[in-house]
Amino acid sequence: MNRKNAFVFALAALTLTGCDKIKLPFPSKKAEVTPTPAPLVAVATPPPATPVPDPSTPKPKQKEPEAPPKPVIDPHAQVVVVLYHRLEGKAGGYLSIEPELFEKQMQEIKDAGLTVISMQDFLAWRRGEKNIPPKSVLITIDDGYVSTYDDAWPILKKYGYPFTVFVYLNYINTGGKAITWDQLAELRDAGVEIGSHTVSHADLRKKPSKFAGSYDDWLKDELQRSKKTIEERLGIRCAALAYVGGNTNAKIQEAARAAGYEVAFTVYGQRLGMTTNAMTLGRYDVKAKDAQGRDAFSVAISFQGMMAPSGEPVMAQNAASMMITQPMNNEVISDSKPEIKANLSSLGNFEAPTVEMRLSGLGLVQAKYDDESKNVSFKPASPLQPGNYTVIVTAKNGAQKVETRWNFSYAP
Repeated sequence: MNRKNAFVFALAALTLTGCDKIKLPFPSKKAEVTPTPAPLVAVATPPPATPVPDPSTPKPKQKEPEAPPKPVIDPHAQVVVVLYHRLEGKAGGYLSIEPELFEKQMQEIKDAGLTVISMQDFLAWRRGEKNIPPKSVLITIDDGYVSTYDDAWPILKKYGYPFTVFVYLNYINTGGKAITWDQLAELRDAGVEIGSHTVSHADLRKKPSKFAGSYDDWLKDELQRSKKTIEERLGIRCAALAYVGGNTNAKIQEAARAAGYEVAFTVYGQRLGMTTNAMTLGRYDVKAKDAQGRDAFSVAISFQGMMAPSGEPVMAQNAASMMITQPMNNEVISDSKPEIKANLSSLGNFEAPTVEMRLSGLGLVQAKYDDESKNVSFKPASPLQPGNYTVIVTAKNGAQKVETRWNFSYAP
């Protein structure tokens, strides 16, 4: 077989076998395609199983909140209480002062560097709940005249001074110069403390004849009804009482405590301490003068007046307050044989036989003392010589001596 025939035979064999099984001796001309990766599928992880508490395992103790630190209380701090009635000047009578003088006195408190505290601050201090400055002042206004609202309040707001108003029920809303319940509500909303001055403004030591019941029933009504009415009408707690005329005794004080009063005030100036008897707290009547002729306001803010005993009823008092002497303190009289008189009910308990009166220039005099009215009196048999006189009245309660004094002048 020649070469030509052999090539034809080989080519025919390849056709019969199939070209897909033959590996070509050269690379393919087709482009290579990169496969697209399958998308990722997020698989949610199941939450961890909540552990079941073992009842036998003790629960961890929760940390109790820390109690607030107790305030540091100054037990030696002192408080003076000043007492006003009306701001009308001479038109308002003996117990009235001019608004200009009132403002001048408020400025004097500021100039003296004293702090005026509220009644609530005073009570909290006495309970050991809040501290007060070493020398503090309480401002009180008695009776419930509208001048408290019209004249005193704007001045006190100007100085930022808190104050307390003592009102008696039978005067409120009666017109004229009386304050109204609506005005008291405005004062309350401004933070003014409202206290009780009884129902009828009567001397609590003696029942009025027109009251049909017993003295005990009348006293209870005067103290409890005034407190309850003030609380109901104004939605407040009435914690403080002011005795009418400062007149009080052990029975009245016991009734005041039973009525729910936390404190009760007289009208006899003294420096008050943390433990001063709560039912005999003294106030300086700004219209009064002491035996040396100093006005009560100046004595008060000087903190040089008498210090009230701790835990005991007030025994020594300034008789010039609230017109309980005759002649009045520093009064100038023209009668050469005046009746010299004083009411001693504010001196607390004492023994009637120990009451004595002395008059400068005469010495011990034969004074008469009436235990029922608590009045001691003396009328000189011979005319007094023109000049100044000092009256000293003393008495004893056991070994304790009580004393009061005042001055007057005789000028024909």
